[in-house]
Amino acid sequence: METTKLEELYKKMTQVHEKSVEIIGSHKISSMLMNEYNNKVNQYDDMYKSLETMKDLTSKEETVENLTNQQIEALSVRIKWELDWLKRVASSINTK
Repeated sequence: METTKLEELYKKMTQVHEKSVEIIGSHKISSMLMNEYNNKVNQYDDMYKSLETMKDLTSKEETVENLTNQQIEALSVRIKWELDWLKRVASSINTK
């Protein structure tokens, strides 16, 4: 069950991220917002990959479940952050 939730959240995160990439490609974004974006995206990607690596290294089902829950939390926080970032970008674009 947790894996399905993880897959659904990963799909949603991918959709949000694709929208961010689209907006970045079609608008001039301030360097401050771009630096924040690049740092946060790298941070969340690294966190997710590290948790995935730890899951691959363990054979305990309980540990895998805990790591999966951490991935779910990381994706949830990333989605929330990236949506907020998109709102701030939209605001900065509209004020130009």
